[in-house]
Amino acid sequence: MEAYLRNALRIVPLVIAAMFLAACTDTHKIEDAKMNDELIAHDLKEIGGMKIYFGHQSVGANILDGIRDLQGGRSDVRLNIVSLGDRTVPSGPYFAESLVGKNGKPGTKCDAFGKHVAELAPDSLDIALMKFCYVDFKKGTDVPAVLAIYRSMVDSLRKKAPHVTFVHVTVPLTVRTAGWKKILKRVLGREEASDIENAKRNEFNEMLRQQYGSEPVFDLAAIESTYPDGAREYFSAQGKPVYTLISGFTDDGAHLNKAGRDVAARELVHLLAASSRAHR
Repeated sequence: MEAYLRNALRIVPLVIAAMFLAACTDTHKIEDAKMNDELIAHDLKEIGGMKIYFGHQSVGANILDGIRDLQGGRSDVRLNIVSLGDRTVPSGPYFAESLVGKNGKPGTKCDAFGKHVAELAPDSLDIALMKFCYVDFKKGTDVPAVLAIYRSMVDSLRKKAPHVTFVHVTVPLTVRTAGWKKILKRVLGREEASDIENAKRNEFNEMLRQQYGSEPVFDLAAIESTYPDGAREYFSAQGKPVYTLISGFTDDGAHLNKAGRDVAARELVHLLAASSRAHR
């Protein structure tokens, strides 16, 4: 009995210490969540006073849903999100958005985006950004040619609207096809395209970062491929990493689910707020 009591007395401090550490950890999590919530509220207020235009396709719509989720019931920090196709853009601050061009034809997206920016710029548009889609990059895509089209559009718009800040967006990724599916396709004599297509997207994204590294870049591809601990989702090809979409961020292998759009929306709101401050 005496030995039992001695052992129990040794264990009690350890239990208390463990409970204390757990309580501290929970407290830090609560404090971190509160700080993140306050930061998002501050960023939303920051961009709520700007005139912003976002041209996109389906993944862009996912991110916009994420922004709406972030706003929640906040009546004091709601963005005035308007679709260009729905009604006339208001004269005050707004977050205008629209689908641009046709998927698989990146040139049409640049044309449509350029047209909308030219129309909005006289109304003192502050920030503009356009996102290509993952389907714009296939096996036969000439990546340098796509970048050249985009660069030409940006250069042209800057001459027409020098007061507009352009935020450049990397191309979203898709998940890598499961190993057993690759084997099955080989058996059936079918080509596995997902790795090649993600490699094309990575090639464009690297060129975009190099071209506009000194300007605001919304690195959607990096967000989609980065875990909370900083690790990346990728495979190696010719000695280089090819980043892919984390499976936990999607339900269909390409579009963003609630978890994915929440992370992307937070990062976009933060970047736009920083760009807003730099714009002034």
